[in-house]
Amino acid sequence: MPHCSVSLDLKAHIPILHYSAGYSVKEICGILGIRKSLVYQTLQYYAVHGVFHNPNTRKCGQHRKLTSININFIKSLISEQHTIYLDKIQEQLLTRRGAQVSISTLMRTLCWLHLTNKDVSDCALERNVEQQAIFMNKMVDLVGGPNMLMFGDEASKDERTSAQRCGWLLR
Repeated sequence: MPHCSVSLDLKAHIPILHYSAGYSVKEICGILGIRKSLVYQTLQYYAVHGVFHNPNTRKCGQHRKLTSININFIKSLISEQHTIYLDKIQEQLLTRRGAQVSISTLMRTLCWLHLTNKDVSDCALERNVEQQAIFMNKMVDLVGGPNMLMFGDEASKDERTSAQRCGWLLR
């Protein structure tokens, strides 16, 4: 039979039913639908430690490397500059907060914050409707007809080619 975990609130009812209500172990098993060994173990913990679970058990996992203050700092960094690189976040944490963490810890924290790295759309930043209308009006005045126009491929220039193409956004 596979091991199945019993919630702490269910375990908390065992000493109450046994000592306050006066139910026997067999009756508690029937009411809560649990094994006798769990009832005996919980009653033993309650008698020895005064709590219904083993207070000396080791908690799973590691301690968090980032405090809630550092996590809020990361959130503010991303809200100010959503295209920031992970190594820049790491550098800012070390210089401004004194917290040294790995890139993988930062990545897990960002995933925990439901942030994901998405493509940033830059075409909307380059458009200016007013300038486009002014240009089209000038072209109508200068050119006699559409047959007089010639377009060359890749004639545009983007001065932000080195800008980051990805940014941090909510999932």
